Amino acid sequence: MRAEYVVGEAAANLRRNMLLVVGAILAVFVSLFMTYMALIVNEMARKSTIRWQEGITIVAWLDDSDLATHSAIQSEVQGWDEVKRAEYVDKLATWEEFQVFFADQPELIQEADASAMPASVRLELIDNETHATVVARLSRIPGVDDVDEATDAIEDTLEASRLLNTGGIVLGVALGLSAVVMISNTVRMAIYARREEIGIMKLVGASNWFVRTPFLLEGLVEGLVGGALAFLAGWFGYRTFISNLDLGIIQTQVSDSFLISRGLMVLLFAAAAGAIGSLVGLRRYLQESD
Repeated sequence: MRAEYVVGEAAANLRRNMLLVVGAILAVFVSLFMTYMALIVNEMARKSTIRWQEGITIVAWLDDSDLATHSAIQSEVQGWDEVKRAEYVDKLATWEEFQVFFADQPELIQEADASAMPASVRLELIDNETHATVVARLSRIPGVDDVDEATDAIEDTLEASRLLNTGGIVLGVALGLSAVVMISNTVRMAIYARREEIGIMKLVGASNWFVRTPFLLEGLVEGLVGGALAFLAGWFGYRTFISNLDLGIIQTQVSDSFLISRGLMVLLFAAAAGAIGSLVGLRRYLQESD
């Protein structure tokens, strides 16, 4: 009978205060929809920066030492912890690249000397944050004439990665906090409208938890409905509009597992926020009636 009373009372409260209930649900929906989309955008930024960093290489130009020396340099560099791959490019391959690169300048190709093309070892790093250390080590190896590295481009890429990821996290936290505030205030407005009812229940001997439970269930329902709407709107919005966009260097593909896991997080957060909003809103009136 107690369970029937709690469910029945919560349902009655939802029906009697439909306008406030709709307002609470919309508050949850708007805040958590924006939070969910912020999480998706942050994941897109994370994957994009990973792709931007892929294949960035450091080129160590070698002197005219024999092949054995060149192979020894490649083997040494390949063994470094910072290096993902060290590829040896001989003079012939360098000459072929030169011809392709300057295909629109045939006079330059005619004047160039194929035998003067240097061999090189080209590096792909595990973590581009270590590029300065790797360049310094390469420069000290006998047989390495010069080292080319796109320092500015690498630093710009790494800085963009930091800014995008930090911005996404900050935005998600800010929107999440705003969702808590909006849910709490909206639920408290609904409870304030029924403060006299709460007082009467206390007068006839109802315990605090007996009073709280229907409102707690009501807050859970409002939070879950708003969170579910935010999850569905975010899912279909992403699938319909964002995933089909061609934004060039921006990676727009996000896995279903990520969408589902973050959607479940949104639902849990919505339920918790609804319950907390109800408990916080009731606390004042229960204390006043004691």
